[in-house]
Amino acid sequence: MENMIKQLDKYAEEALFYHDLPGLAISVEIGENGPEPLKGLNYKRALGVKDATTRQPLLPEQIFHMASVSKLFTSAGILKLCEQEKLSLDSRICRLLPDVCVDDERYGEITLFHMLTHTSGLADVEDYHWDDPKLDDQALKNYALSEEVKGSRMLWSPKENKFRYSNMAYELLGLVIAQTSSMTYEEYMKKHILEPLGMNDSTFLTFERAGGSLALSDLSQAGMAMPHTKNQEKQIVLEKHYPYNRQHGPSSTLTSNICDLAKWAKAHLSKQFFKKETYEKLWKRYATVPNNGEGMGLGWFMRRQGEYDIYGHEGTDDGFRASFWICPALCAHVTVVSNISRGAVKKINKKIYDMLIHCE
Repeated sequence: MENMIKQLDKYAEEALFYHDLPGLAISVEIGENGPEPLKGLNYKRALGVKDATTRQPLLPEQIFHMASVSKLFTSAGILKLCEQEKLSLDSRICRLLPDVCVDDERYGEITLFHMLTHTSGLADVEDYHWDDPKLDDQALKNYALSEEVKGSRMLWSPKENKFRYSNMAYELLGLVIAQTSSMTYEEYMKKHILEPLGMNDSTFLTFERAGGSLALSDLSQAGMAMPHTKNQEKQIVLEKHYPYNRQHGPSSTLTSNICDLAKWAKAHLSKQFFKKETYEKLWKRYATVPNNGEGMGLGWFMRRQGEYDIYGHEGTDDGFRASFWICPALCAHVTVVSNISRGAVKKINKKIYDMLIHCE
């Protein structure tokens, strides 16, 4: 165990330096049912700075934008409502959201299953408008009724079972959650997912962290990690805007930390969050991602590493990268986050799993 901690410390420091990151936070845990050499491992480390302009050091508890890791929670919201028989995976989106339409007759074929597995054929979001965020309760519905959605063209019929990543599909799933529960999407996430798991440092309403402000200076004072990018001279600088817009809450806007994501991971490693029959469906391969061969489950990506199946999600938006993966066979989870666009967090996450798998 001590040797593994030393290895993780050494690798984390090398990763921060060689990948030229402003900040890097890592969480690695292996439960009591994990392999004997590493059973009970609980490693959390933050390196670098939360804000390159102030040089304030990054701490493990500081808040990151988790980008598309948010989709795991939206998937969970849909599946919880299915467990309560308020929805079915076979429910057609055109019947659940009769006011929403796409200019394509194949839209009527799309079910919740197709949207969760990115096989709906729906297009992707074109512009997140981080520079002009909408913060009102109607923002998500207004996006669903917008010309971007209405005028979009489907790429193929969902019957073809082709994978095409669609943030637009997840925004519509979020609206289904809101309308089915008679709550806002964010209220539902808080009451039925975040609070029951004790994820008290997590929210989908990022602007509330700084009294309604999304100004970088206000968010920094609230203790959040700041978004960074690199300029033409390859220098690390702040992004112009924090990546938040309530129109894209279900696909992209969870803000959290590695400590809270550890709670999310353990709820699934213990298979206590969903019913047994839901878990039997959750991590089945329904489609294959063309560029890397990963499988697609009900909102979760799946990959094979060594002899192990690993399930999770990546997140990337302006200024942030997140990589969250669990391995039930090892009773392990690894989260890696960085506060810069295009940070190599998936590569770091995979390397850490290699270290765990080949530990002697």
